[in-house]
Amino acid sequence: MGEPGAVARRIAGLREAGYEIEQHPHLGYRLISSPDRLIADDILSRLPERRRWVREVMVFQSVGSTNDMVTNLARDGADAGLTVFAEEQTAGRGRLGRRWQSDPRLGLWFSILLRPGTPLAEWPRLTLWVAYAVARGIREYGGPQTMVKWPNDIYASGRKLAGILVETSLGRNPFATAGIGLNVNHPCFPAPLDTTATSLRIETGAPLDRNGIAAAILASMDESFHLIDSDFREIVAWASEVDFLRGRWISATAGSDICEGEAEGLDENGALLVRTAAGKVSRLNSGEVTRFSITSR
Repeated sequence: MGEPGAVARRIAGLREAGYEIEQHPHLGYRLISSPDRLIADDILSRLPERRRWVREVMVFQSVGSTNDMVTNLARDGADAGLTVFAEEQTAGRGRLGRRWQSDPRLGLWFSILLRPGTPLAEWPRLTLWVAYAVARGIREYGGPQTMVKWPNDIYASGRKLAGILVETSLGRNPFATAGIGLNVNHPCFPAPLDTTATSLRIETGAPLDRNGIAAAILASMDESFHLIDSDFREIVAWASEVDFLRGRWISATAGSDICEGEAEGLDENGALLVRTAAGKVSRLNSGEVTRFSITSR
């Protein structure tokens, strides 16, 4: 046990951070409540001691974009696994440069640095792996069953729960930055988002511990990263079982091309298979689903 003075200083520091701690002269200390704020040490303390590569966690109150921050740190030589959380993003973005609304203290807005050893041709697998790891972490923490909407969204009860943005930087030391936005404790959403978005709180009926969910997701990422090159079939098999688009008539864009047809699932590399009205099957390695029907055509 540490020196009494050191323990007292540590307790004082925790109280300053917002923890409510009761002290009894004969029984010691008792934690009454934790603050509703992300704390790097708290997240790290909940991760398994034996980890493959997730090592450093940073938390900021407000940043422009966690993806931009991780990208800058990567260019300065940061190690893979560096994770940056922000209570608020003032310039958060999703795919195609769309603005991502990052409400303070309600969700998890974070980015993680990836330095895959796999060939660059296989890096498009990263987005599906992130969806797999995030969904698995949510389930292991006691969250709802989720589905994946190719290529980068996680759905629950037919509404968007999380979005993923993987950006790559090539050159002599290539790397990827995976940004995740997860709605956690939003009690509701304003119109028209109330019909398209959901949160873990809405799905479970109660607020959740964001530090705990963050740790569960990072642990899932740390444990499953090797599947990208060793057994990607496991990720594809999972995604096929929870495929939100399968059987729906969709419209997708890939660059300047537009593809319409029925989504038939994913191939062995996670590409979306679409059967057009003429019966031709198109394989989309990347792109954006702009419209989809509620049911199959």
